[in-house]
Amino acid sequence: MNNLKGAIDIHVHSSPSIFPRSVNDLELAEQAKQAGMRAIVLKAHEESTVSRAQLVSKVVEGIEVYGSLVLNEYVGGLNPYAVDMAIQQGAKLIWMPTGSAKHHLDHYGGKSDYKEQKSTIRLLPQKGITILSEDGELLPVVYDIIDLIKGTGAVLATGHLSPLETRKLVEVATARGVEKVLVAHPDLKINKMDLSLQIELVKMGAYVEKSMLTLMPLWKSIEPDELVQGIRQIGIEKCILQTDFGQANHPVPTEGYNQFIQILLAQGMTEKEVEQMACFNPAELIGLT
Repeated sequence: MNNLKGAIDIHVHSSPSIFPRSVNDLELAEQAKQAGMRAIVLKAHEESTVSRAQLVSKVVEGIEVYGSLVLNEYVGGLNPYAVDMAIQQGAKLIWMPTGSAKHHLDHYGGKSDYKEQKSTIRLLPQKGITILSEDGELLPVVYDIIDLIKGTGAVLATGHLSPLETRKLVEVATARGVEKVLVAHPDLKINKMDLSLQIELVKMGAYVEKSMLTLMPLWKSIEPDELVQGIRQIGIEKCILQTDFGQANHPVPTEGYNQFIQILLAQGMTEKEVEQMACFNPAELIGLT
């Protein structure tokens, strides 16, 4: 691999944001273009990034820039109207709640923030969103959201749900005919899940993210050798590399992606295997020919 040539980062953060960021949307796109990347998908915990991505695409040519939507309280939580609008405007991914998820709040002692990096904006207290009813079934509104995504080419992504919620969501979504399901950073401590569950979700039809963030000091959730062993057990063809970068105290996302690739190669992965997970799998996921 020629560094990042043809690579795609489907999960990357930039400013404007409620958190301090290392780059803004335009800087991120320009740096990705200079690195030879094919595409990026902007992610924001507080708003749809679809309009932002469209504007950036007009300014920075030679790189594909797409948007996504995270179903946190800031967009109305589990809001079918927000989902429908984002998809019609071209969103590539619809993420289940992150900072508004009950599981996230429980992990951080009731905060929708992160102890690893604080928001620069006051955040109202949140009660926490779960996608399950008291009897353990998906809420009716989640079925509505699943059905809105089905057949559109958009990806249903899991966010910071608990492993139990994630399993139920993937099981129902794939059974109802959602073509593309993505499990968000299952190695990250916020929503860490056993390898056996990751393998089970892949057998249902999901892709799983493998994230540079999980290897960073403040966020350390897994060792590089364990990450690679897991990838091999899950199957190269179902793993997607991403950085989840953009935090102000980390290298810029393109640097982070380069470092991630070097770590994987140092752990014995081949350039062809890395290319599969950095270029071909994400292109397949977000519908790039």
